[in-house]
Amino acid sequence: MKKTLILLLLTVLCVTGCAKNNDADITGGSNDQASVYVEPEIEKIPESEKNKETVKEDTSDKNITEDQALLAIKNYCYESNRDLKDMEKSDDYTIYWEVVSSEESQIVVLFRSYTGALVRYYIDPVSGDTYVTEFVAGITDEEERTDESFNVRDYLNDGEAKDSSVSIEGTWQTASMGYESDGDIQPEYYVQFTDKEINYGHMKESEFVLDHADKISLIEETSNGYRVKAEGQNNVKYTYQTSESDKDVLEYFETWDENEFPDMYRGGASLSKQLN
Repeated sequence: MKKTLILLLLTVLCVTGCAKNNDADITGGSNDQASVYVEPEIEKIPESEKNKETVKEDTSDKNITEDQALLAIKNYCYESNRDLKDMEKSDDYTIYWEVVSSEESQIVVLFRSYTGALVRYYIDPVSGDTYVTEFVAGITDEEERTDESFNVRDYLNDGEAKDSSVSIEGTWQTASMGYESDGDIQPEYYVQFTDKEINYGHMKESEFVLDHADKISLIEETSNGYRVKAEGQNNVKYTYQTSESDKDVLEYFETWDENEFPDMYRGGASLSKQLN
C-alpha cells in the first residue's frame, strides 16, 4: 500500500515538472481527474509592423445632384426613344424635363412626354435606384406607379451635370431700358450665359459688372436656336427661346410650359444679342 502511494506522488511530481517546462497549467480538484492546459504559441508581430497605419480607401459614391439627376433622366429617355431628340427640336411637340422636388432622401424629375403624359422619376440620390409613375389627364385619376425601374447612375455622363456642347455665346441685352445715376440710358440688364447660370449685370467702362445670377435648369439646342429654362428670384420659372423670325433674339416667357407661352410672353424681358 505504501509503495502504491509513493509511486502515485512521484507521478504527479513528474507531470508538474513537465508542465512548468512547457508553460502549462494543471487544473482539477482533489476529487477530479487532473488536466493539463498548454498555451498556444502566439506569433509575435515585429515592431516595424506595429506602427504601420491601416489606410482604408473611401469607396462610397457621392450623392447624385439635381443637375445630374436631370441629365441622367434625359439620357434615359433618349436611349428609350431614339426619335425623341428630333421630336424635342420640332415645334410640333411639347417636351420638357424639370426637377419638381429635391430632398435629402429623394429627387423627383418630371418628364412631359410628347403624348401629353406626365412621367415622374423618383430617384434615391444615394443608391441611384429609380422608380417611375405616370399620369395622363382624362385617362388616369392620379399618378400611377409603373413596372419600370432602373438605376439612374447607369445614365450619368461620367459625372457631368450639363451638356457642355451647348453654350450661348456673347453678351445680350434686355429690350426694357433704364437710366443710370449719371443720366445715361441703357438696357435694364446686360446678360451673359454660362452652362449653369444666367448672369445679369450692367456695363461700366465697357466691362460687364455682375448684378445677380439665376440658375439654369435646362439648356438645349432647338431647330432654330436655343431654349433655356431657368429659375429666378421668388422661385419664378421662366424660359428664353430663340425667336422664329430672328436668331439674335431670345424671347422671354414667364413659364416652363409651352402651352402657356402665348399668355406668358414678356417683350420687355426678351433679349437681343449685341453685335460687334
